Amino acid sequence: MRPSSIIASILALGTTQITAQFLNASAPFNLIVLSDNSTINGSALTACHEGAAIEGLCLGGILSKPTDISYETYTFNISSSPVDVEPSIGFSGYLVWELQGVNFNLSSPLTLSFNPTSNIALPLFEPTAYGTSLAFDVNDLLNIQGSDGYLPTSGTTVAYYRWYICETDGGYLYTTLAWAVGAGKPENPTCSKVHVKRVFV
Repeated sequence: MRPSSIIASILALGTTQITAQFLNASAPFNLIVLSDNSTINGSALTACHEGAAIEGLCLGGILSKPTDISYETYTFNISSSPVDVEPSIGFSGYLVWELQGVNFNLSSPLTLSFNPTSNIALPLFEPTAYGTSLAFDVNDLLNIQGSDGYLPTSGTTVAYYRWYICETDGGYLYTTLAWAVGAGKPENPTCSKVHVKRVFV
């Protein structure tokens, strides 16, 4: 079997696994940055090349209205049997971007990529079977849910909004979305605090 056929088979398997777990895909939407910084407030997040079949979330232009351009359009896939949570913080699922090739379309869930020497993680779309569990709250703001890390807790699920726009190098030098690991501010001095809002196309 040729290497290209092997890769295609692996990618097809990954797509099948994603589809089998998260059958309920939302309508397409854009991701918009909300910030006190007027220079970036209202900007779209666009899929940008970070490696072979790997895309980051780069800061794009300010959108005056929703767009169906493929590199600015995403879906949110949840399980057919979502776990009960507080409705105001939303159901968990995968944020998915579709990589469109000449003879294929490949669903890629977003995964946070961690570096042990940094307190920010990079969101990357990769053709894997699993992504990072995310949610959209009642105001369509992107969050990650959990408790207080490794501390003993009462089991209460909390929504966290630790999103930043930073200059990063995840393969290329870009201005991208990043996630602050822990409650402290990012060590990267270029980071600006933001929220990420879903706006349906």
